[in-house]
Amino acid sequence: MRRYSQGFTLIELLVVVALIGILSAIGIVSYGKYKTSAEKKQAEISLSSIYLAEQEYKSNNGSYYYNSSLNNIINELFDGVDDLSDQNYNYTITGNASSDTLSIQAKHKSSNCTLTLNEKNKLTTSNC
Repeated sequence: MRRYSQGFTLIELLVVVALIGILSAIGIVSYGKYKTSAEKKQAEISLSSIYLAEQEYKSNNGSYYYNSSLNNIINELFDGVDDLSDQNYNYTITGNASSDTLSIQAKHKSSNCTLTLNEKNKLTTSNC
């Protein structure tokens, strides 16, 4: 009388490992896209916050605040409360006081994705 073992065969184990590998590869790609999308949305929200702070600054001082230094933006527009430096975007504010224009840019630190918000609150994106 011959006895058969109750374990898994090598083929069954290889199929399960292959399926786990395929599912994890799909999950990693999806997570990367989700993370990029979330970072972009966070940058859009930060641009809106800077825009609102600029509007308040203009109503108090008569003109927009122009500066490219993140520390100056945080100190002047947000009273030192820092929510921008831990993000994956660098923020700059440019414009022209005589024509009353404003351009707030968020450029991704490791890619060419750039978000720009102007004085009319119009958002434009490039390379995103």
